[in-house]
Amino acid sequence: MASDVCKTISEAKLERHKNLFINYRNLHHFPLELLKDEGLQYLERLYMKRNSLTTLPENLAQKLPNLFLDLSDNALEIVCPEIGRLRSLRHLRLAKNQLKYLPAEVGDLRELQTLDISTNRLITLPERLHMCLSLQYLTADRNHLWYVPRHLCQLPSLNELSMAGNRLAFLPLDLNFLNLISLPKSLLELLRCPLGHCHRCSQPMFTVVYPKLFPLRETPMAGLHQGRTAVSFVAYCCSTQCLQTFDLLS
Repeated sequence: MASDVCKTISEAKLERHKNLFINYRNLHHFPLELLKDEGLQYLERLYMKRNSLTTLPENLAQKLPNLFLDLSDNALEIVCPEIGRLRSLRHLRLAKNQLKYLPAEVGDLRELQTLDISTNRLITLPERLHMCLSLQYLTADRNHLWYVPRHLCQLPSLNELSMAGNRLAFLPLDLNFLNLISLPKSLLELLRCPLGHCHRCSQPMFTVVYPKLFPLRETPMAGLHQGRTAVSFVAYCCSTQCLQTFDLLS
C-alpha cells in the first residue's frame, strides 16, 4: 500500500498534476513524499478521504499552499494552527473525524468559501471564524454545539448555514437578517414564538432568559400587605446587561 502511494505521488510530481487522489488507502500518517522536494506546486486539489489520519504535518501550509483539501472520514483529533497559513485555501472538508475544537487560526483563511466540519465532537466554533470573509457555506451538522455563535451573523458572504443534529438551546437575535423561509421549521418556531419580552428593553426572548427577584415588600405594592409578605415579584431580562440595570422603580 505504501509503495502504491509513493508511486501515485511521484507520478503527480512528474506530470504536474493539479488533482491528487489518495482516498481509501488506510493511511495512518500523512505521506512524507507530499512534503519532500518540489514538484507539487501545481497541485490544487488533494483528496484523502476514508483514511485513518490522526494528525496533519505542521509544514503542510509551507509545502502545499494552494489547495482544495478534503480530509473527510479520517480519525483526526487535532488540526494544527498552521492550517491558517493556507491563505489560498478555498474549500476545506473535515467531516467525519474526531475533532473537539478548531484552532483560532482558521479565521486567517480569508479565501475560504466552503467549510464542512459535520460529524465531529465540536462543542464550540472559533471566535475568529467571522474573519473568513469569503465563507459562503458552513456545515456543522451532528456535533455537540449548543448555540449558534453570534459572530457567524457577521459573515458578509454566508449563504448557507447548516447545524442540524446538534444541541442548540437558543439563537442569536441577529438571525433576523436571514430569510425566514430558509430556516428549518424547528428554528422558525423559536423565532416566531418568544417566551416573553424583556422587562428592561422589551426585546423578545426565545429560549434563554435572565430572572431577577424583587421581594414584594421592597416594591410599591408593599403597602397592600403591610410589609408582612414573603412573596417575590420575578422580572425577566434578555441579557446580563439588562439584568444589571433593570429596576422596578426606573
